[in-house]
Amino acid sequence: MANKKFFAVILAMALVFGMVLIGCSDDGGTDSGLNGTWGSSSDQFNFDNGSFVYSEGGMQFLKGTYTTSGNNITVKITHVWGPYFGGETKWYSRADLKAYGFPDAKLEEIFRSDTDTYSVSGNQLTLGGDIYTKR
Repeated sequence: MANKKFFAVILAMALVFGMVLIGCSDDGGTDSGLNGTWGSSSDQFNFDNGSFVYSEGGMQFLKGTYTTSGNNITVKITHVWGPYFGGETKWYSRADLKAYGFPDAKLEEIFRSDTDTYSVSGNQLTLGGDIYTKR
């Protein structure tokens, strides 16, 4: 039962995150203008030279890598944070969740690449239509 709840929460949050960043993979560099912490009233991104951490409600949730090309950003989710789902205080990789019995199809939904547009203007980041302020 706990495993089903854990998976349901992971899937729900991965889908929410996917609404922010939707698309296909795109290789490129990284935009140093993204470095730092960007937040809205409900969520936050911390970008650091090709790595990111996404938090919601003040709790870390996802982390991974990103690249930029023009005004496109592509993120690849590599880990989910255990305490967000009632798990241990650690990051869970795809291999970790596979070891817990998550089927490959569900892992594909969680650990995926997504591309969307972004722009930085002063202390404002527009990402997939959502606006974040530099903190």
